[in-house]
Amino acid sequence: MKRIFATIALACVTVCAFAQGSIGIFRPRLEIASYEEDENTVMEVFYMNDESPRVYYLSVGNLGIGSNIIQIGFDPVYELFIPLGGTLEEVLFRLQELKDFCKQPKGTTMEIQGLFSVAYPTGDPVTITATSRRFIFTKQLEFSIPTEKEGVVRATRMSRGKFNGIIASAKMYKFIHPDEP
Repeated sequence: MKRIFATIALACVTVCAFAQGSIGIFRPRLEIASYEEDENTVMEVFYMNDESPRVYYLSVGNLGIGSNIIQIGFDPVYELFIPLGGTLEEVLFRLQELKDFCKQPKGTTMEIQGLFSVAYPTGDPVTITATSRRFIFTKQLEFSIPTEKEGVVRATRMSRGKFNGIIASAKMYKFIHPDEP
């Protein structure tokens, strides 16, 4: 009886491992650039190998909840994804555009489309508000999404230095893989 159960379990694991595109549980997320802080990935540029045509995304990580000043990070599951385009040139242009927006006067906002979902960029697009913020010695860009409760904000912040790191990594990827779209 134990052998039959072990054989069935092994067959299920094998089918799940090889049927990545059809099941949807194990979708391949191929990273081209990332910025890590304290052993946690904070920002990541990637594409989904099973999408056609190819779309590159920027994951700005998990969002916190709180006010415009203090955010408490408690949700390790949902991520915020921003579509960057279909080619590496579009990716670099869009990343540079976001980095340059950090230089805008404090409180300047712009709206962009993104996806807020679990692990993979799926679902309906949501309007994201990007706000230029200033702190003591840093220029930051805050990405926030609307909530049902008044005064509660779900947001994450990225410094201009993090954008510099991710842009440098994306340029290196483009240099190493010149034939990729």
